[in-house]
Parts: sequence; structure tokens; C-alpha cells
Amino acid sequence: MANPWNELDGQGFSSRHWGLDEAERQQAQLTKGGVPVDAIAPCLQGDGVFVLNEDGQRQALTAFSELLASNLSLARFVPASGAASRMFAPLRGELSDVVVQALAVNGHQLPMLQPEDMASLNPADRAQAIATELLAPNPGWSNLPKGLIPFHRYPNGDVRTPFEEHAREWHALAPGQRLHFTVPPQFLEAIRDLLDSKGFGAVDFSIQSSETDTLALDLQSNELARDAQGQLLFRPGGHGALLHNLNAMPDDFVFIRNIDNVVPQHRMGARNEVQRWMGGEAYRLTQERNALTESLKEGDPSAMDRAVLWLQGFSKDAQPLAHDQLLDALNRPIRVAGMVPNEGEAGGGPFWIRLKGGDVVPAIVEGAELNEGMLGHGTHFNPVDICCSLTDPNGVSYDLSQFAAHELFFTAKKDWNGRPIRILERPGLWNGAMANWLTRFIEVPADTFAPVKSILDLMDTGRWK
Repeated sequence: MANPWNELDGQGFSSRHWGLDEAERQQAQLTKGGVPVDAIAPCLQGDGVFVLNEDGQRQALTAFSELLASNLSLARFVPASGAASRMFAPLRGELSDVVVQALAVNGHQLPMLQPEDMASLNPADRAQAIATELLAPNPGWSNLPKGLIPFHRYPNGDVRTPFEEHAREWHALAPGQRLHFTVPPQFLEAIRDLLDSKGFGAVDFSIQSSETDTLALDLQSNELARDAQGQLLFRPGGHGALLHNLNAMPDDFVFIRNIDNVVPQHRMGARNEVQRWMGGEAYRLTQERNALTESLKEGDPSAMDRAVLWLQGFSKDAQPLAHDQLLDALNRPIRVAGMVPNEGEAGGGPFWIRLKGGDVVPAIVEGAELNEGMLGHGTHFNPVDICCSLTDPNGVSYDLSQFAAHELFFTAKKDWNGRPIRILERPGLWNGAMANWLTRFIEVPADTFAPVKSILDLMDTGRWK
């Protein structure tokens, strides 16, 4: 494919701090398309997924208390740039019987509505009235970031959005530690004002950098997608683009959780107990890694055997490593990721994958990345609940871009202005972007995962009873 870059193309690249090599690399990826991850087997209990027994939980809780008492810094990192449009999709067009039933029975409980306005209507009229009001242009709920949608109403009348629920849950877990949201720039001030008004002024924000944008391919012309004026189509590069934001975090330990995975106040304590397991495990593993590194550097004669044994918990078929290779293998970011037992649905989750260099490591894999032979074989799914250890044994922050598997990118087909295009997403934040980290999966209870993907999820009685 020829590259007739023009002056406007060059300006677009320059504004994103790209060289031509970046544009040509993306063009090659779009032409080739994504390839399935080389998944070897699902991670299972006792084989890639660790289950903490009572003693293990006690040790993790003790380690987390030690972490809080140390001079190390913690933060919560919440990707919150996503719009709520998909959340309201079930209300568009003719309502299905399932949606009518849900709205008729519990729709008046939705926290963005006034219950008394809908409770007096008969069930059929109530369902349609609720759908109409929720899709009304004012306030335009479906056009807002999902984090600004009211999720919970409390008996005292208090209505809370995910931004506030995240703030309350995090400050109960780690008082005084930083909370960070990635947000769409046009809503930054509204989000900041909301949190200030609720007493959460000590929150910081970032936006997805345009440097991480990606090009798209017009599948009809097999050329890069351009608008009617001939300008290249630049798109946000998916959640993998947020590696740039995570890399800017100055903290030692960072917990990651999605904006729509929130619970009401009465369920926060149980979830934070599990967060303490995860943080404690991350701290314990980091301490062990640092001690092994020190022993290797000091020439302890038993250190190499101990380091090899320790690293076997993070890979399969590990090759024999020399002294300096062991130091390199240890010197990587660490993540502890919670995994929820699934109900047997096909899809992604924790799998053993073979990386480009031949190492077989535990990884989080999307269903779209799996070949057909692996679909449906996973026993757990990924709720995006991760504790990251981001500093090396000397306390220096890692350059996280050095540990991403850049070949594990995503492509997908979309419709754009009536034309089919192939879009490109950077290696997912918890997928390829963390592929070369030291990864530990631990099983967590299913009730710790409470996402709101659809407006119907807000009508779950567990959210207000």
C-alpha cells in the first residue's frame, strides 16, 4: 500500500508527536489485522489461579496493614472516559418483553427518576414513560460519561454517581491515599465540581493523550480511512492507550477498577476486605522479589536456586537462566489480579499464553483474542480488579511501556459514515500492555463484581436493599 502522506497528514502526526514510522507501523497492523493470542491452556485453580485459604487470607491482611503503615504510596486508578450510550441501548426502538417487565416492576426505583412520578402509572404505561424520560435530550443521560449517571439512591434521599461511590469505597480502604480518574476533557470541570460538592476535593484527573490515537482502514478502498475533506481519521486507541496515563502515576502501588463496577454503601466493606487480600499479596510478592534481588547481588550461593523456584510461580517451561538473566526476570512490575469463577459462558479470562520470546505466562485474554479451540474452556473471568506494584527494588518507577507486548494489538470492524472500516486498538491495558509483568491471579468472590453495563442492571434489588 502506497503512503502518499500530505501536509495535513504531517500536521496530524506532528500534533500527536508521531514520526512517520509510527503511522507506517499502524498502517501495517491495520492491513494485517489482529491475530489470536497463542493461548496454551486456561488458568485453573492450582494452575495459574491461586485460592487463598484462611491462613493465606490472614497473611495477606497482615501484609496489607504493613503496607498502609509503610512510607509507600497507594492510589486507585479508574478509567472513566467511557460514555453511557450503550447503557441505554435497551430503551431504544421497540421495547422487548424483558425490558418492559423490568421497567414496569422496578423502573420507578431508578435513581435518576423521581419515584412518585412513575409509581401511580399502570405497568405498561410506566415502562414506556420511563424509557421516554430516560432518552429525553434534557438532561441527555445517554450522552454523559457513565460515571455521571446516578447509580444509587439511599433511604435519606441521597443520590450517588459512580464517581462518588468510588471515592467513598477507596477512602474507606486507604484513607488519605490518592484517587485518580481518567476522564473525557469536555466533562472534566463538571466531574471535578461534583466531587468537590460531595467533599472529595483531593482527587486528580487525566485525559487520554492524543499521542495514543490510532488510524483506521477503509475496507472498500483498502486505504487509510479519510473524511470527505481528505483528512485522515484518527480514533482513540482503546483502553490500552491508558498505559500512558498509568505510566505517569508516581505511586508505588496502584489499584485498578472500572468506573461502572461500583456497589452501594452496605456492600463496600466486603469488597474492601478482598481488596486488602490483593494489596497484601502484591506487597508480599514485591518484598520477596526485592529480597531475592538483593541476595543475588550480594552473591548469596543459594539465591539463584531460590530465585528460579520463585519465578516458577509466574511462568511455565522456564528456561535455565544465568545470574544476570535472573536479575532481569525479577526486575519487572508485579500485578495481582482478582479472577471470578464463571458460570460456564464462553469468553475470555485468565489463560496461559506463549509470548513472542517463547515464555509461557499467565495473562488476561479477551474472548476476541482466543482461537476457537480455547473458547469456552476458561473457568474464570476477568472483572478488572488489579493491584499493581510499579516500582523496582530501588524504589524507582518503571517505564511501563518497556513491558508491553506491542504485537498484541486489537482490530475490529466498524461502520463509519456508511462505510466499513477496520479500527486499531493498542494492546489492552490489562492484556498486552501488561503481558511482560510478573502476574499473580487470585480467586475472588463473585459478589465483588458488580458492573452496570445496561440500565437493567440498576434495577437489581441488591442495589437498594
